[in-house]
Amino acid sequence: MKKIIDSKLESEYNKLVESESILPIKITDFYKKKVQEEISKIGIGGPLYKSVIPTQEKISIKTSVETRDFVEENKHMPIEGVDYIIRKYEDRLVFIITDICFSHCQYCFRTYNLSKLQKSNLKETIYNKIEVLKKYLKQHNEVKEVIFSGGDPLSIGYENMSYALEELKDWNIRIHTRAIVYEPKVFDDKTIQLLKKYNVRLVFHINHPYEICEIVENKIKELYNNSIRLYAQFPLLRGINDNYIVLRKLLTKMDELHIRPLSIFIPDPIAYSASFRISFKRIIDIMNELNWNTPSWINSTRFVMDTTIGKVRYENIKKWEGNCITFSRDGQDVEYYDLDEGIDIPSDLNKLLWKERM
Repeated sequence: MKKIIDSKLESEYNKLVESESILPIKITDFYKKKVQEEISKIGIGGPLYKSVIPTQEKISIKTSVETRDFVEENKHMPIEGVDYIIRKYEDRLVFIITDICFSHCQYCFRTYNLSKLQKSNLKETIYNKIEVLKKYLKQHNEVKEVIFSGGDPLSIGYENMSYALEELKDWNIRIHTRAIVYEPKVFDDKTIQLLKKYNVRLVFHINHPYEICEIVENKIKELYNNSIRLYAQFPLLRGINDNYIVLRKLLTKMDELHIRPLSIFIPDPIAYSASFRISFKRIIDIMNELNWNTPSWINSTRFVMDTTIGKVRYENIKKWEGNCITFSRDGQDVEYYDLDEGIDIPSDLNKLLWKERM
């Protein structure tokens, strides 16, 4: 790590890992090579670098109102003492099948929960967790879909995944993963055939067009050629993709690869996230630029925010006073606090798309 991060900053960050329960630095060799290439071209702080390496800005930039868990997942755990089943909607639930990731995203908005889960009953075996889940599902016939999340579900290995899919074959399965950009070799022939056998919906988290190199692209094509249903969702992040031109390039590439983008997420207002967040006014500007400057097969992707009352959109704004924006859904309100003035400085497009040099 010494070659790509200042030792003093790394030491400062590691102390926060212990005292603040944030995720430690973790990068696959595959992704690290891309970061090193980026550093060789533009130095530190580029979009791929910022995705996995902490910057001084991440540590030092704060805003007035921050929380550890804006979505309040703990309020949506239907079984007492079970922290790996989360249900906010009637017809589907999230199954945190593992707390392990291939790499740790610096913008992760589940960072505190994952740190906590690593010390919790997620240490149960996959088999035990699935038995608990199946018992719950059989008591709640209205639940039709199980969303594998984490951590990264692909990190559990072929045998565990095979067992999980067989045991849960009576439900629709959706798998959310960033393995495609962090460790694409995980999608080997037998894993692809396994996903095909159980008709899984595979949802990629791809944040930047440079994450789709030739190796990643070929693996996506292989998945598509095996009739795997491919989707994507990703957050809107300052310093990574906060320009409609970057979004257009990414969404166009996804369309070429038969990936259906679902949502672009507005980051949660949690601690140590201010360096990634974007003012709500500029979010609206980016959304409008994308909508007015792209065809419908690109701009149909929705901008949303996940909250404790479910996903909300611009149309759900009930009141906007100063930095406090109130969203309303299904008769419930939730307050979102915008960034303080002066924090959101738009990224240099030449840095975001350093290969093109706009």
